[in-house]
Amino acid sequence: MLIPMEVPPHKKWWMVAQLGFALTMAGIGGAQVPDFTEDFQGDTIDPGWSLVNPAGHQGRVVDGLYAIRGPRGNATGLRRSMGGQGDFSMEIRLKLEPFFLDNHGGTQADLKIRFEGPGAWFEVVLNSFKVIRATSSEIGGNLEAPVTLRGIKDGDDIGFQLTYDEDTSVMSVNYSAGNGPWQALASGSGVTPRALRYSEIQLFKFGSRQETLPCMKLNNYQVAGGSPEVISPWLKVMASEGACEMTWRSEPARLYAIEQSHDLIRWETVASQIPASPPVNTHRLEGFCEQRRSFFRIRESNSSNWPHGDYCAMLAQEIQGKKHAFLAGNVTYYIGGRYTSWDLQEHETLGLTHPFHHDLRGRGSGIVTDATTGQGHDFRGWEFYRDTKIAYGTVIVNGKSYPKPVPKKMFWRPDRVICEYVLDGVAIREDKFIALNDVACSIIKASEGIELQFEGHSYVSESHSVERTSTVRHDAAQNLIHVSEGGTVLTSPVQGVEVEGALIYDGMSTVISTSADFADYQSFRDNGGRQQYAFKVPCGPEGVTLCWAMHDTFTDARDRVNDVLQDPEGQLAAKTAYMDDLLTTQIPYFRCSDPDIVNIYYYLWAIYLMYYIDVGEGWEVYPHTQTAVNNFLGMHRFDANFQIKVGAWVRDKDYYANGNVLIWSALLPFARSGGRLPDNMGKSWFSPVWGTTTDHVIGAWDIYEHSGDPEFIREVYEPYFKPLFWNGISNHWGARFDAVKCLKKMANLTGNAADVARWHAIGEVDNLENWMNSEWERALPDYWGDTAPAIYPPGTMDRALYWTGMAYMRNSWFPENWARRMTERWAVDSEEGFNGPIPPTLVAMQDFDHTFPSFASAPDLAYYSIIGMYERNVGSNANLMGLEHLKKYNLKWGIPVAPESYDDEWDIWGDQYSNFNAGKILIILNGIAGLDYSIPEGTFEVTDLMPEEWSFMELKVPVTLSGKTSWVNVRIDRADIGNGVIEKKIAIANNPLETLKIEPWLEERVLVDATAGDAAEAPRGRLSYSFRSSNEEEVIIRLQN
Repeated sequence: MLIPMEVPPHKKWWMVAQLGFALTMAGIGGAQVPDFTEDFQGDTIDPGWSLVNPAGHQGRVVDGLYAIRGPRGNATGLRRSMGGQGDFSMEIRLKLEPFFLDNHGGTQADLKIRFEGPGAWFEVVLNSFKVIRATSSEIGGNLEAPVTLRGIKDGDDIGFQLTYDEDTSVMSVNYSAGNGPWQALASGSGVTPRALRYSEIQLFKFGSRQETLPCMKLNNYQVAGGSPEVISPWLKVMASEGACEMTWRSEPARLYAIEQSHDLIRWETVASQIPASPPVNTHRLEGFCEQRRSFFRIRESNSSNWPHGDYCAMLAQEIQGKKHAFLAGNVTYYIGGRYTSWDLQEHETLGLTHPFHHDLRGRGSGIVTDATTGQGHDFRGWEFYRDTKIAYGTVIVNGKSYPKPVPKKMFWRPDRVICEYVLDGVAIREDKFIALNDVACSIIKASEGIELQFEGHSYVSESHSVERTSTVRHDAAQNLIHVSEGGTVLTSPVQGVEVEGALIYDGMSTVISTSADFADYQSFRDNGGRQQYAFKVPCGPEGVTLCWAMHDTFTDARDRVNDVLQDPEGQLAAKTAYMDDLLTTQIPYFRCSDPDIVNIYYYLWAIYLMYYIDVGEGWEVYPHTQTAVNNFLGMHRFDANFQIKVGAWVRDKDYYANGNVLIWSALLPFARSGGRLPDNMGKSWFSPVWGTTTDHVIGAWDIYEHSGDPEFIREVYEPYFKPLFWNGISNHWGARFDAVKCLKKMANLTGNAADVARWHAIGEVDNLENWMNSEWERALPDYWGDTAPAIYPPGTMDRALYWTGMAYMRNSWFPENWARRMTERWAVDSEEGFNGPIPPTLVAMQDFDHTFPSFASAPDLAYYSIIGMYERNVGSNANLMGLEHLKKYNLKWGIPVAPESYDDEWDIWGDQYSNFNAGKILIILNGIAGLDYSIPEGTFEVTDLMPEEWSFMELKVPVTLSGKTSWVNVRIDRADIGNGVIEKKIAIANNPLETLKIEPWLEERVLVDATAGDAAEAPRGRLSYSFRSSNEEEVIIRLQN
């Protein structure tokens, strides 16, 4: 039932009791689509079927399986009329054998569950690459990002569920594979009955190998027609398998949040910052619909009431069995459970599994002083967190013990990880977080009284420890455990050298305490030299809090823990407020009509900001971001090429931008030719692997353009960049020419005009044109540069076409027409070029057998390839590659992900929360939105490339001028106004800069009408407008389809 609630005038609420699937279907009757079942049990099939390409039909091969084999180049299958119009649900069960095979691409075929009608169609496609998607001609493409079915094989049972609601035009698709549960694939509004006249199940073989013909074996086909009686015209809920899908009527310029309660008293936000997608919104909640009764309410607010601060709730994602938990403080981190790459090795459990201290005193598990690498470098033990064991829980209920329980659900948010357990009828909730003082904390509450036992041990490296000298003591008076870590390990400061050195934690103190008094404390030293400890505490509805801290002194660790234990709920609220504030007040606000892209944008920003570290000792005197929690803490020189540029968009550049550049100045004494610096660094160590820093110069100038801070340039130029590059500058995919431009500007700005001639010569600027002509089409038509020796398989003498030629497009000197030709011929080509299953690929698809197995697609090549397409104004092909990459690479299980790479089977690989993905933020801000501004020049520019499938895009950019921050609002709306005419409106407000420049993209269409402006200087495919001393402006253009 619908329950109205009293709310402030600017908000609306709807509330509904969620009781399961029956909630949305009070009764079925008067169905327009008739019920139909085909179980394929008899010798013949229902006469209502039409056979598509009958030659491929083998018929009933065994009882209940009807086999169809797919010939090359033609569809074959079954087709029938839906027999009516209206709401329906459909379930199909089948097997595919052969289809996937063992080799790449399998039979090179598609299975399609297809609907069609006059001029419209809808289909679910599963291909032999194991990729499944739902797509619609009316929606204009995929409903949501395709999903890769890991582990599926020939002969597995496969199921499809499709549910259609005519009133909302929403089609929802679930799938199951093997013996797994139903999984949501996609849901979208805009599918009309016109596309649903006929239903088909078909095979289509697109590959050329005749000997590998695919075969499907149909088991069941069932349609249930009906017109559900919904709870109200405002809200519908459909629940199954622990998930629920909500659909409600929405209005323009609104934001929505979903809140959940089990008692109608205490409410928790489970989804927020949901933009309106009129006329209806559909949102799926994974993991929130349990067997016990839940209530949900929808909150509506006016999107003009900005800022909106509940980003931690907005980014919540259910990750149990998908990813490990990850939390970050300043020098404290938390990994919950353990994965090898993305293969599960250990589930997260109750308590604190792997909190660890990492202040960059060392890189691995040990510390030695080396003449080459300084003090603390180690090529071993980068993932030393794996050998930590702090507080693994056992739940004791009614005399039964449940050691290391696996969460029923686990939710990640930037501020916390929430684990839910149900053991012997007792519901347990655990909130884990790292407080602002670097204490790892777990707040545990149970629905009734239970006992918890925790056990852990001191740190010993399983592979590298030599001496094991740690001690442990129980301080009953202070209710804590104090571990004094100690020992030695084998380290490798340089390749091929093994030295015994101090344990990374030698001499440090760990403190563990709880809000309830310990009972049954025990400790002993095991055969591996670890100091084992265990204790028990009670827990009930009021809860118990467990805390851990590590520091160089016992008193510091103890005092930090005690501070949190005094008010753990307050500490958690403070952490939430801190993360929400970062995502609200430090970065550009972004919304668009595609919620997946919005979620990816904020997820990548959250990771980028979570990795910030401020040590303040040794070489680590500037705050900066980092790359990966499990093996690349510290800033990585190569990754900094784009992480520096991302920092230029943050409001507080003194803290979040400048240090990403300046941190590297400490390594100037160790620089090599061309401005090469070591790969990674810490307080007193560096990695003995050198590489280019040319792009750091361009990023530094971006920071200056966005800050207008000459002191930053004075700090970075003469003491650092000038000596680093004075004798040469590495090319780095053509970046040296733009870097030299920046160095010239820095020289003039800092009163070093005499340096300009030197930079001109070092950059070989006068030879640019000759060099360009020598490299363009050097090996292949419409491509830059040469092929390169293949790196895989080992020992091959072949050459392959690598993605690096596309990286040159990002440079300002690269001709636009070359960029268009290279993108059209190579980037978007899926047969010979780089538009593979997850584009762009490491090597061209024509050479895919030479790809590196674990890096078939990766974040760096995506950034370098795609950002140049936007910078060089190549048009719709930039969006084709940009959106395809974001939605295929950074979405999995319907949630944002940030993997290190995808392998040659298109399985996710490497680090799970990798800031290697930071460059994707620039694809959205610099690329799709086309934003830039310059404080020194007094200009704000919008050169959009908003995708044609989006109805709107809105951004608010923090621009600080003379100490005052203005949030410049950029809003682009796109609508079909009839007769094949598209109207596009670009509105800018709150601009504090002297010049406002707007260059709207014409979408490669015919211009019908436009706001009067100066089109003479417009780039190709755009109009150009320039306004002086204007705080707000609006431009409207009309385009013909």
